[in-house]
Amino acid sequence: MLKVRYFWYVMMIGAVGGWIFSILGLVRPSENDTMKKIQKSILYTWALGHPLELLVSLGIGKKMGLSLLRTVTKTLLFGFTWWLPLKLGVIKK
Repeated sequence: MLKVRYFWYVMMIGAVGGWIFSILGLVRPSENDTMKKIQKSILYTWALGHPLELLVSLGIGKKMGLSLLRTVTKTLLFGFTWWLPLKLGVIKK
């Protein structure tokens, strides 16, 4: 499954969905405490995890000849769902 391009595209959609879901929780907080906790957890995980992934993705982007801006933007938006399939050769630049 890791070699299936569409799998990674679905994962990227999920990453964007996670951003939307968690930011929506800031803009329009849920009345449900469990939902608030889930939204905050996702936001903290994405906001801390994706920048940390730059330690790996910057090298991959450079090796693939991608611009710094493109590598940073896609890593912050999609996280490993972008740079891992790129590294594996499943998706192209």
